[in-house]
Amino acid sequence: MSNVPGFWGMPMRTPGTIRFFLVLLSGCLALPAAAEISQERVALVLSGSDCSAQRQSIVAALAQIPGVARVDPDSVPEHVLVDVSSGLVVPEELLAAARRALVGSLRCQVDIMKSCISAGPSPLRH
Repeated sequence: MSNVPGFWGMPMRTPGTIRFFLVLLSGCLALPAAAEISQERVALVLSGSDCSAQRQSIVAALAQIPGVARVDPDSVPEHVLVDVSSGLVVPEELLAAARRALVGSLRCQVDIMKSCISAGPSPLRH
């Protein structure tokens, strides 16, 4: 195997060299796919006197949904901003989960806010 032409005409001397180039090639092919994942931001507006007491249960329910990248209950008063992977989660799914998290509260209303708030680029997580 020591004189068999390999990558770019160089001889491949060990099985480790072959594995190295396969790993390198697979990593290069995977990067464009990861870069194409985009995010959307959904803003949920909370209204009512009991919402502050319900905030943590709403955040916990939203964070468990597959495709939710980030839940921010603090940046905008009386809102929960939810960053989701585009195409994986629809706003109505977030709304339903938030409403299910309202345990025994008649004085907290959750709605989807139609707005121009958008998600900025987020760093890729490894």
